[in-house]
Amino acid sequence: MSESGELLEIDQDVERLRKQVRELLSAARHNESVHNRFQSIEFALLAAQDFAAISSYLRGDFRALADLDAVCLALADDGDIIRNILGTQPDDERCGGILLLNRMSSIERLLGFGHAPVLASYDEYQHGWLFDAPPQGPGSVALLPLIRRDSIIGCLAMFSKRLDRYQPGAATEFLQRLSIIAAICVENCLHYEQLRRLSFTDALTGLSNRRELERRMGIEVSRTLREGKPLSCLYLDVDYFKQVNDTYGHDVGDQVLQAVSDIMMHAVRLGDVVARYGGEEFVIMLPGADNRVAMETAERVRKTILNTPVEVSTGNKILITISIGLASFMPVKASIGDAAEISEQILNKADKALMRAKQLGRNRVVAD
Repeated sequence: MSESGELLEIDQDVERLRKQVRELLSAARHNESVHNRFQSIEFALLAAQDFAAISSYLRGDFRALADLDAVCLALADDGDIIRNILGTQPDDERCGGILLLNRMSSIERLLGFGHAPVLASYDEYQHGWLFDAPPQGPGSVALLPLIRRDSIIGCLAMFSKRLDRYQPGAATEFLQRLSIIAAICVENCLHYEQLRRLSFTDALTGLSNRRELERRMGIEVSRTLREGKPLSCLYLDVDYFKQVNDTYGHDVGDQVLQAVSDIMMHAVRLGDVVARYGGEEFVIMLPGADNRVAMETAERVRKTILNTPVEVSTGNKILITISIGLASFMPVKASIGDAAEISEQILNKADKALMRAKQLGRNRVVAD
């Protein structure tokens, strides 16, 4: 080979090497970008402290960073834990990218009853129900099982319009890692919410405690002032409760309070707040209820308690009555004071009405 031929071959080899280096550098930069993007996703999920944060993240940054066209977090909630946290209805429903399911069977079937990510071509009949707005046209999906104590508690469903994005048999190392991170995120949120609920829940009855009532009243009074809707408050006291404790003991007294609490909870509307204010005193806050609706609710509670003897562990059936004071607030232009002051005024008026109910013989409702 001539010297010029050898030089040409060397130049070609050098160019091939340069091309390979450029491709390797490009792949390295791409991999680093992907790694950083997915690392930020993991950090954000692990930092989420409640389901509202998860919902906001899924609809925003997660969808953008992961380059997805649709995303859904489907969770089993057969004990209504998450529904109670989010204040939602008892049926399967959505809350900003989160789908709550009464049963996990439909997800388990999609996952083939396995614990590994499932990659597949998108099928509207099979996968469309997972998303807020069922994607139209072709695409691919990744279904990531969320495992808690070796059981499936949910699924992170991701949709891409790209047919080749999620193909059966493709590598799933990252998706498996994301599946684990998402499950940890849900677990963290459940623990956080449960601890938070303990801080504003009465240990004996499971009702809101006094601190939570005052917080919620501040919120509802502010809303009432803003929207011009009524707000009513019931102040309730179990009649002759000291006699129950003196006759049967404090354990039976506790059982009576628990039974009364259950009756009240079942007698009010979704969105009403029932709280144990202290001892045998309770408060029911009725947002949006005027005096007439509040009186109907109070009478329903009073009559139900009157007609429901409490069966206690001693075998006795104890007849209980309750006295109720009612106060209603309707904002007008002359309303003065901040939410905390107005809340205190409403409670004081309901308390005074309760005192009159006792003075008039108990087992009755008196309105302010």
